[in-house]
Amino acid sequence: MAYADDPKRLARLLRDLADALEEAGVNPFGSSAERHLMDDARTAARELDPGDGPQRSRRLVGF
Repeated sequence: MAYADDPKRLARLLRDLADALEEAGVNPFGSSAERHLMDDARTAARELDPGDGPQRSRRLVGF
């Protein structure tokens, strides 16, 4: 089965790519091309399958 036929599978691949970049030491707050690739992969994954990602709290906590 091709990735084009299975958006959930493609979304998982994109999330895994972003996670691998982060684990390899890409600064998630920098402005490098790798950081932008990581952000683009996660954004595309959310567009393909919004319900498959890890659930994050939407609350803001201030001190």
